[in-house]
Amino acid sequence: MPAESGTFGEWLRRQREMREIGLREIADHTKISLRYLEAMEADRFDLLPAPIFAKGFLRAYAKYVGLSPDEVVNHYLAVHSPKESTAPGDATAARNRSRAIEVGHSTMRRSWSYGSLLALAGLVLLILVAVAAYFSDHRREEAPASAQMPPMAAPPVATPPAVQIPPPIPTPSSPLEVTLDFSQECWIEVVIDGKKRISEQRNQGETLQLDAQKSVSLTLGNAGGVAVHVNGLPLDLGSKQGDVLHDLVITLDTLKTLREKRGTASP
Repeated sequence: MPAESGTFGEWLRRQREMREIGLREIADHTKISLRYLEAMEADRFDLLPAPIFAKGFLRAYAKYVGLSPDEVVNHYLAVHSPKESTAPGDATAARNRSRAIEVGHSTMRRSWSYGSLLALAGLVLLILVAVAAYFSDHRREEAPASAQMPPMAAPPVATPPAVQIPPPIPTPSSPLEVTLDFSQECWIEVVIDGKKRISEQRNQGETLQLDAQKSVSLTLGNAGGVAVHVNGLPLDLGSKQGDVLHDLVITLDTLKTLREKRGTASP
């Protein structure tokens, strides 16, 4: 970056004005709120929904103005050095340790239960053998030698064929199931059935399932890094890396359209 006087926000504003681009034009094309664009040029990044949104907004801003998104983000980090309260790697490691402890405890409980069952089965078997031996000796002593006859084999009993019961057909837990697979880092805003709202940052390799009765509304900061499936059917977003997708509404009609394209009948 060239050495220039003024703050980072003032530098952004000068670059935009040099190209004769208005804030409203950027807001209309990037779907970023005009209030957030004004806050960035005023160095008021604390007014953004979350600190992690700053990088996504700056990339979209730089891409439209004609600047290098990586250089703008690096310049922002060098000036502001935002700190996140908890690193995703630390949270993931903590969850993994907790799961390992729970798995270890569960394995110990299963091992103990299995050993107890084996010991109990062995004890019952010994008792049955002892009882059978006692009655066998007792009958041999009471019966005269002439009365002892070889046992007659019982006629074979025809075993009816086993009836195979077909497994139950699994049914979805909700009428509308939207699955997001993240191949890249992406911030999201989700509104489920117009009530439940989720606003968070997702990392590469993570998967998020959203269950709804009627609709799911999505805002993606990096739509090119997200694969969307509706009840198992892929939904093509037609977006590239770094594209911001604003207020994508997925409804039961969307699911019906996807099923018709795949040639499957609605349940």
